Amino acid sequence: MAQKFCIFCGQRGLTKEHFWPDWLGKQISKNEVVKYIEGSIQATPKEDDAEETVNTRSGSVATKKFRVVCATCNNGWMSALEEKVKPIIQNAIAPCNMKLEKEQLQLFSKWITMKTMLAEHTKLGSNSILKEDLKIFYDKQTVPEYFKIYVAKHDTNQVCAYSRTSVRLGTVATAASHIGKNENNTQATSFLLGQLFIYVFSTTDPSLNILGDFKLNRLKRIKPNESMQLCFKSLKTLDQHSIQSVVYALEDFINSPSCSINTK
Repeated sequence: MAQKFCIFCGQRGLTKEHFWPDWLGKQISKNEVVKYIEGSIQATPKEDDAEETVNTRSGSVATKKFRVVCATCNNGWMSALEEKVKPIIQNAIAPCNMKLEKEQLQLFSKWITMKTMLAEHTKLGSNSILKEDLKIFYDKQTVPEYFKIYVAKHDTNQVCAYSRTSVRLGTVATAASHIGKNENNTQATSFLLGQLFIYVFSTTDPSLNILGDFKLNRLKRIKPNESMQLCFKSLKTLDQHSIQSVVYALEDFINSPSCSINTK
């Protein structure tokens, strides 16, 4: 069943929203024969009954659109936020040496959050962010407290890409509250944006401490407790192997002995 209501304001009249800024897609994707692969895996960790769907689509991933927001949101506050962040995105492509002051860093964190929330709805039933937090972000552009955002640079030849893992996790202490529920509560989204690698992790179960098993020491955390400044030039650079280790960290965790309670 397709999305019927705007994920932010709850109104009808959905329109297509570019995952990446429209101008970025036009700038880097001019080859009509380009194709990209998208897919999803629905599975219970440690089980062999994974359901995998993979499709090849025409065009570049840079032109990907989602029909999950209304025209009012798309052409209003979302467009305004993207316009404010445009100089940061342009610099991330080249030369990626910008020094962000606190206000710019907050705007960048909000833009990353907005895109993560869009990515959450690429496949119905895989979203983990609370509806009330989508509404709060719509009203005040407040980043949920349980969001953790990290950045680094990368040395791959890709300019834009994203990957997402979503799952429902719990602990023995909170097992009772999970019975009978199917909604996911944990997600990890990774972006390649120009020369930047961005990693977003969130879980709505405060009892989980999953990031303790992740090796994120080479990434700079900008949310929560963001510093007063962020200089792209001083960020550490990750190679392809290091990026893959982060991208698949959540997937590796849910299939590890450390993970004892999980569904979906």
